[in-house]
Amino acid sequence: MVDHNQFRIKQLAYKWLQGTCSPEEEAELQQWYETSNGEPLPIPEELATDEQQLKELLFLNIKQEIQASKIKRIPQWVKLGGIAAALALLFILPLYLVKRTTGDTPQVAVKTQQQVHPGIKAAVLTLADGTKIDLSSHQQSVLHQDEQVKIVTTASGTVQYQFTASKNTAASRTNTIETPIGTEYTIILADGSKVWLNAGSMLTFPESFASNSREVKLSGEAYFEVSHDSKRPFYVRSNEQTIRVFGTHFNVSSYPNENNKTTLIAGSVQVSQFGKSKMLKPGQSAFTSGGNLIVADANIEEAMAWKNGFFYFESTPIKDALAAIKRWYNVDIVYKGTNEKRELTGKIKRNSTAQQLVETLNFLDIKCRLQNNKIEVEL
Repeated sequence: MVDHNQFRIKQLAYKWLQGTCSPEEEAELQQWYETSNGEPLPIPEELATDEQQLKELLFLNIKQEIQASKIKRIPQWVKLGGIAAALALLFILPLYLVKRTTGDTPQVAVKTQQQVHPGIKAAVLTLADGTKIDLSSHQQSVLHQDEQVKIVTTASGTVQYQFTASKNTAASRTNTIETPIGTEYTIILADGSKVWLNAGSMLTFPESFASNSREVKLSGEAYFEVSHDSKRPFYVRSNEQTIRVFGTHFNVSSYPNENNKTTLIAGSVQVSQFGKSKMLKPGQSAFTSGGNLIVADANIEEAMAWKNGFFYFESTPIKDALAAIKRWYNVDIVYKGTNEKRELTGKIKRNSTAQQLVETLNFLDIKCRLQNNKIEVEL
């Protein structure tokens, strides 16, 4: 039997359920189940009473699936699907146990879970005259209108700028939209370009663009879908990077005290930093490393995950992963221990409650607990 530690098997099982396992990893995981030693303990037909019994039942079901597949000689994909269904039980164990326990302790867990929620769709819009507008109501309305621009919100939670002045109008007044910690929002600029803002981000932009160029400034993270206009190039300035856009879809991560990273999904962009410029092709990222501007193949799923409602971590340094979690849940992170080289691999839904998040992290062997508005992590 191949020698596997528990963490390796959990990683493979998690990747399998997410559909990211390579054929070699699938074979490795299946071999582990087929050759695992030890007979499962007898378990009553009724529901098990604790997590250990549920795990024993889980492995019994897996072995039964494997034996049945050997006898019936059913196709490989059917066999894998059956085992994956059994594996899914492992991921709901912590939540299931909390829900079905009837002792004196569940009330505490439920109370904590209700106190800390994931982020919401909200933002603060600041007009040129300093007027601040709360964008959390999600009601269709006209926020502002004058001879140059009309600003409206939609029922879906988007703020849209509609250019109303002559095309000869010069660059106009500057506005800012900010998504505080624990929020995200979408804006449609006056040229039709669409921008999704992640938590803890700020976009500065003109109410209407000049006749010869378009420029915005970003702090934080945003996903852009830029409208094509060959006569007016589009620029994104983010900390030390300047991105020239040629009509495209791309993600920019530019949080303070973190490395800039631009990931191109479609089209073409030119990224400039440190006096150097690099052209990106779809599926590539430009990022900083050791004072250099590097271009490399990108993990598109990872770059798009936040916009699609997920946290996606692939051998991500634990502190980087938890920084993203902190911004979305608006919680404090307290570290205990000195193993800062820990990494996290996994995919977690962003609409999970903080308690569900902590349970998932524990499953991924990141020991932590939720205490009021704080997540304590053992490194």
